[in-house]
Parts: sequence; structure tokens; C-alpha cells
Amino acid sequence: MAVMLALGLWGLDRGTMWRDESATYQMARRTVPQIRDALGTVDAVHGLYYLLMHPLLALHPSEVTMRLPSVLAAVAATALVAALGCRLARPRVGLWAGLLYAATPVVTHYAQEGRSYALVTAGAAWATYLLVGAAGLAVGAATGGAAGGVPADRSAPGPRATPADRPAPGPGVTPADRPASGPGATPADRPAPGQAPTPGAGAVSRAAGPAGAAGAAGGPARSAAPDRAAGEAGRAASDARVRSAVLVRGGVPRVARAASAPGPERAASGAGWRWAAYGGVVAVTALLHVFAVLMLAAHALTLLVSRAPRRVWWGWGSASAGAVCAVLPLAALARRQSAQIAWIRHPTPGRLWAVVEDFAGPSALVLALNLLLIAVAVVRPRWRSLTAVALPLFCVPPVLLFALAFHRPCFHERYLLFALAGIPLLAAAGVDRLAGVGMDGLARVVARCRGVAGVERSARVVAGRRAGVGVDRWAGVVSDGLVGVVAGWLARVVARCRAAVEADRLAGVVTDRGRAMLAGRRAMLARRRAVVGGRRAVVAAAGVLAVGCGFVWQLPLHQREREPLSRQDDLAALAAAVGRLTRSGEPVLYDPPKERRIAIAYPRPLAGLRDIALGTPGPASGTLYGVDVGPAELLRRLGGARSAWVIAADEPETRRAKTTVLTGRFRLAYSLCLPGIRLEHYVRAGPAG
Repeated sequence: MAVMLALGLWGLDRGTMWRDESATYQMARRTVPQIRDALGTVDAVHGLYYLLMHPLLALHPSEVTMRLPSVLAAVAATALVAALGCRLARPRVGLWAGLLYAATPVVTHYAQEGRSYALVTAGAAWATYLLVGAAGLAVGAATGGAAGGVPADRSAPGPRATPADRPAPGPGVTPADRPASGPGATPADRPAPGQAPTPGAGAVSRAAGPAGAAGAAGGPARSAAPDRAAGEAGRAASDARVRSAVLVRGGVPRVARAASAPGPERAASGAGWRWAAYGGVVAVTALLHVFAVLMLAAHALTLLVSRAPRRVWWGWGSASAGAVCAVLPLAALARRQSAQIAWIRHPTPGRLWAVVEDFAGPSALVLALNLLLIAVAVVRPRWRSLTAVALPLFCVPPVLLFALAFHRPCFHERYLLFALAGIPLLAAAGVDRLAGVGMDGLARVVARCRGVAGVERSARVVAGRRAGVGVDRWAGVVSDGLVGVVAGWLARVVARCRAAVEADRLAGVVTDRGRAMLAGRRAMLARRRAVVGGRRAVVAAAGVLAVGCGFVWQLPLHQREREPLSRQDDLAALAAAVGRLTRSGEPVLYDPPKERRIAIAYPRPLAGLRDIALGTPGPASGTLYGVDVGPAELLRRLGGARSAWVIAADEPETRRAKTTVLTGRFRLAYSLCLPGIRLEHYVRAGPAG
């Protein structure tokens, strides 16, 4: 965001406006009723933008003030592109995507222009971000779920828990090692009423062979001491089991703290609000410019590729239908005003490729690298959700507008600026795919974290087995020296007491060793995390450096975007040139009336000239440039004039009605070609009549 803000403010005051900015400048400074009247005849597609700019220019009318909203919108779009990269992949992908977006010359071009295109781009990026959350397309989110984050980890297996979430019995771990709590537990395993449950009960496995059978015949008394040892180990294991692993981010596990998942009702309510927000943002964005509605086709393809469930399609369809209904009146009005873009020619494949060059380049080296990275991200995707979102956003709107332009020419890059966000996302994903650093490191860390419980379980098993062997040994020695049932019973009691002491001692030793192993393992994991974090930081820094090199390579293009000649015309220079060549009080004709924008944008140099053809000014007539008088009235007004100036459009196909009126009564004295216009001086051929 800071990079985009700095680039947007760099050279923001070019000292001049071009023709489209002059339309914004004059329309936004009119009153709201005058803006409403004008939108019925011209520029309806920019009506909402003019209304948004009206209070801003009322506070301080200037070129910089007019362009500041575009700068802030470009900053917001950059942040949203970065957020999409983080949500669909990982943080470094978001960082690279945001920097790539900010460093694109065409982005800074429209970020410094007083038109609606930067705002439309920010709105489309916001709508895409909301789509990712509402449809559950974020990495780690359940498909179609309301929550767009990481699935909550559960400490105990529930109805949704998968077998992978439950601790699987390993070698040497018997079913008796698991705490008995289900229907299959025996009465001896369950605590009696009013008795506190014993931690780790039943953790001792049966000894193999006759000794084990003899120990089992001893009844509950024999298992008491091993149970105490296993209980201590169980408590240590429960203390160590703080975190658990969940599979997120394209199959790479990460550690997540245990949390409870939202219930179905809450999730459905959250999804409803997300879809409502999505529909509102799409509607407002399309009202800023009607062609922004093409993003809905890209989003539909995203859901199709992602195999979204029916409830997601239902939510998206409802939100999209509402947005389209809100935009339909504007689309109908814009169709009636389509003569405004009659200057756009029928598209060619070369024009479509030119859009790709502007968005992914425009220098040849940067263009080639971006296309290579996009190909890597598409052919070998590591983040399928990102590819499913970014690729349709980049491809679908240009193709649809290109096809529509064959029916009615309307294909221009500025109408498709919102589709550019897909390019830096795909390029960043391609870089991440090529980097390939630390793909399995995090998985090993989580696997070791899950093995902490296994260490303590092994301690309980070893203690129990050694205690069982001691009980059998002492019972055999004493029973050989005594005769009778009573003597044998006393021997078993003594043996069990000594076995209890031995088991406690062994369990303490094993548990102490397990704790020491656990501490060492945790220290090792911390060191590994530091190493993995350092490697990832190096990779992220290398990507940032690569983007910086690309920016330096295209620095001349960025500098050129901040020059007055970077736009189609320079109205300030034209007004100054006309002011130097004319004298106060001379008549001037604007042919066609749209060339009056020079005097509207910069009235001071032309203040002394008489606009002799103007009948009704623009604000009063509900037009941009006013309404001219007819030929007869124009000749009457020119009756006493000995000369006249004509500011004509330098466009061969433009029909010059006022010049035709002058022919026969005035002759052309000289003509001067200026950028975008022709300044002609006519003098009367005969005496003034």
C-alpha cells in the first residue's frame, strides 16, 4: 500500500488536464440538479462518479484534488490484490502480487487520472475478495462454507472429525492404551459414583505368556501400581498435547490452535451477509461503469471450475441477479448514448494483444517474464483456488468485450482495467511454484508436534510392562517357600506392594526421561521453525528484489506517464498558445462544440475572446459543452466582424459545420496545427456587411 501511495503521489500535478478529465472537472462542479439533467443526454455511465466527486471539488477545485480519489482507489486495489494472494495462497504470494500490481505502469497511469476507472478496479477487487469468502474458496476453508478461514481444530473427535484427526495406535500401543469412555468400556474402567476419574486408566498392556496370564488373574489389585505410573504419564501427555495439525494451504499442514467451529445456523447467517455484501459491491461497481458487470461472468467460471456446491450457486445467483437488476436501467440509458464512443473502431486480434501487452508489460522483457510465470501457474498450479479465481478474471472480461465490440465497437483497455488484477496474482503464484522452498518443512514440524503424545504413551507402556514382569518374578519366588493358600496369598500381597514401589520408581524414571526428551524435541522444533522462517524470509526478500528490478527496468515508462504528453492532449498548453495568438474582443468559434472544453478547463487565457456561436451554456442546456446557434443566427452575429478564429478538431472525419458557414464570406488567412486541434484565422473577403 505504501508503495502504491508513493507512486500515485509522485508527479500527481502534471500542470494540465486532458479532455476526459476536463469533463469530470466541469460536471462535478455543477449543482446536483444540473448534473442530473446532463446525465439524461450524455455521460450517464459516469453519473455516479460525478456525484461522488461533486462534494470533493466543491471543497477545493483543483487538478490534484480531482485525482486524489483515483490514487486512494489504486491503493485500496493494491491492498485487495495482496489480500487475495494471502487468502488464496500464502503471505509471500500476496506480497509479491501487491508489489507487481503497484509496479505496473498502466496502473499508475489510471491512478493519476481524474476518471472512474481506478475506483472500478478497486470495486472489482473487493467483490472478488468477498466472493472468495462467501464461496469458501480460501485455502483451508470448507467448500461452500460460511467461514473463509482455516478449519477449526477439535481436541476430541466429533461427528465431523476424520480418521486422520484421531490418534492412531502405533507399534506397541494396544487398545488398552486409549482412555475408556465409550459404550465398550468395562465397569472397572469407569469411575464409581462420587469418585474422581483416574488419568490414563487402562494404559498398561498385558504381558505375554504365562506370567501375563498369572498377572491378569491377580485382579484389580495387580493393575493398581501400573495404573498410577500410567496416570502420571497420561497427565504429562495431556499437558504436552496443546496444539494439533490441520491440513491447509494446498495440502501443506500447519499448526493451528484448538477452536470451536461455528454452528450451521451461524454459518448460514454469515454466508447470507457475505452474499448481500458481494451483490452490493458488484452493483455499485457496475454503476460506476457499466462494463464492470462483466466480472460476474468471470466469477461464474470460477465457481464452475471450483465445483461449488448448490448452496453457493444459489447465494451467488441471488446476489448477481440483484446487482444486474440495479444496473439494467443504466445499461439501457447508456445504449441510447452510445454515439459518444463512435470514435472507437471495430476491434482486431492485434488490439486484444495490445491490451495483454499493456497489462502484463509493456516492456518486452517484463512481458515475457510475466507470461512465463502465468504459464507456470496455470500448467502446474500449486494454488488451485488462486488459479481458479485469477485466470477467469484476467481472461473472461476481455474476451466478452471483444466479442461484444463486433456488434457495437466499444473495446478499450480502460474499460477492462479491473481485469488486470488477475495478472499479478498468477505471476506471483508462478514465482512461488518455481521457488519450491520449504514445501515439506512445515509438514515435518507438525508431524513432530503430533508425536509428542506418542512419546508419553511409550513411557506408560514401558513402565507397565516392567512392573508386570516384577510382579510375576516376586510371586514365583515367595510361593515356592511357603505352603498353602494363605502363604501364597500373603506372598502375592508382598509382591504387589514391592511391585507398586518398583513401578512408581520406573514410571518416574521413564517419565523424567520422556520430559527431557520432550524438552529437547521442543527446542529442536523451535530451531527448525527458525530455520524454515529464515529461508522463507530470504525467498520473500528475493521476490521483492526481483519486483524492484522490474520496476527499475520500466522506470522510463513510469516517468513518461507523469509528463503532460502522456495523455491524448494538453489543454493547458493549448489554452496558453491560443491566448498568445489572439487578441481580446475577437470572435472565436469552436468546431465542433466539444472543443469548447479548452475554454472551460482553462478560461483565463481565453477570457477576452467572444464565443460568438454559443446559444445556451452547458449547465443550462443539460449538455457538456452547450448548444450552438443555427447558421443564420451565426451569420447575423458575424455581420460586423472583420476576422474570426476557429478552433477545430484535428480529426479528418469530423464534419466542420461552422467552417462551411464562413466559406464565401471569409477567407483562410493562416492555419496552425497544435496537438489535437487546428487553430485557423479567417478574415473577411469583402467589406463587412
